[in-house]
Amino acid sequence: MSNKMENREEEAFEKAKAILSEHFPNWSISVIDDDDCLKYDYTNYYIGKTLFREALSEMNKDDLDLIWEEAEVEDEEEE
Repeated sequence: MSNKMENREEEAFEKAKAILSEHFPNWSISVIDDDDCLKYDYTNYYIGKTLFREALSEMNKDDLDLIWEEAEVEDEEEE
């Protein structure tokens, strides 16, 4: 298992960061590839910490309704 992304993945990550930087003053990004290589970055430490903490808090709320595409397809097939 490698802890480094492939060049094409690294390039895509850098491109995503450039786009975010162009449009937003504060941002954070995290990705994981097929080899379980985790990569993340943020505007600065405090922005990253705050954005990731807030995102995790939102994800842990009970009122989050997830709609899975497979479930929608199965429902349509049953009709």
